[in-house]
Amino acid sequence: MPHPHCHQPTSATATLSTIISFRSSSPLTEHCRPLPASRPSKKAKPAMASAATAVALVVVAALASLTQLAASECSAADRDALLSIRAALSEEERQLGVFSTWAAGTDCCAGWYGVACDPTTGRVADLSLRGEADDAVMAPAGRPASGVMSGYVSDAVCRLDRLSTLVLADWKRISGPIPACVATSLPYLRVLELPGNRLTGAVPPLGGGQSRLAVLNLAGNQLSGGIPASLTSLTELKHLDLAGNRLSGRVPPDLGRLRMLSRALLARNRLSGPIPASVASLPRLADLDLSENQLTGAIPEGLGAGPGNSGVLTTLYLGGNRLSGGVPASLLRSGGLGMLNLSRNALGGGVPDAFTPRSYFMLLDLSRNRLTGGVPRSLASAAYVGHLDLSHNRLCGTIPAGPPFDRLGAESFVGNSCLCGGPLGKCT
Repeated sequence: MPHPHCHQPTSATATLSTIISFRSSSPLTEHCRPLPASRPSKKAKPAMASAATAVALVVVAALASLTQLAASECSAADRDALLSIRAALSEEERQLGVFSTWAAGTDCCAGWYGVACDPTTGRVADLSLRGEADDAVMAPAGRPASGVMSGYVSDAVCRLDRLSTLVLADWKRISGPIPACVATSLPYLRVLELPGNRLTGAVPPLGGGQSRLAVLNLAGNQLSGGIPASLTSLTELKHLDLAGNRLSGRVPPDLGRLRMLSRALLARNRLSGPIPASVASLPRLADLDLSENQLTGAIPEGLGAGPGNSGVLTTLYLGGNRLSGGVPASLLRSGGLGMLNLSRNALGGGVPDAFTPRSYFMLLDLSRNRLTGGVPRSLASAAYVGHLDLSHNRLCGTIPAGPPFDRLGAESFVGNSCLCGGPLGKCT
């Protein structure tokens, strides 16, 4: 008959006993032996207290271990959603085998390629599948550097409602629309990257339910329609890339609301209308590419100037539009702007004589406009000018002597009917 102080283990305590009864002489085993007939001496009390403390610590550690183990296992609902996503996609040709680890009945948090889970909740937090292999995992297996996948983006992705990162990039043949539920059902989404596919339809009206979104990359697809005005409510957005689509309409006029924005890449679309003046007030904007569109009007004053004319803007591509007006002097005197392409527009007036010793241009392309006047002499004071292209304008006069002009070729100046000197030969 069991001692009255020792109980028969239930299923839960049996599990714990299995974990903690690693020695026959453990404190728990000792405790469950028949109690001595006589009362223990006072000297035995500290030892018994120490043993009880040890038992408590072991039990707590075991419970914590079991809780962590259970929490880290993949949610059954999330696993089913992932399998539905997989069913809508098919690898082709030079397969990377990204789905080879996705097996029904296995833990999607433990070894499923491209899947990462929250270790506390066991919910899927990241789904990242790239068609261009850029990690070392695939190299030893001798797999190809890129893959092809067809199919569509299943709306099952919206059942992963704890998703922080969603990447299905550069698979070339994934087609169809972006599920509309992405705009409403993924409140924790921080990164949405679906570039390099054949996605069609509209850009989802993100903004209302994705206040945390920091990266939106839908470049290189066949998306059409306008840029949703709701995007300007994504106050944490840092990277916006919608380049290489078929987007039309205007650039949202209140784009300047995106105070965290550092990259705005909208090139190679069918955007029209003016460049919003609010863009000039973005305090963190480093890269702006609006090239190869149908934009009209003047370049906003103050763009690239920043506080004390040393803003953070480093790259500005506005080439291949229908912009008019003059070249803002602030762009030429900026100490941070290193890549400036305003080519193939209808810009007029003279090239501002505004270069300073802080001007540092790896690329300065003002070609194929309607610029008049002479080549500014202050260009000689610039700290550096790498590639300079003033060709095919209406410039006149003599090209100044000395650096950087003495190392530039004729291709930098051709197509200006009354320009001479330097690499174009002597003036007559």
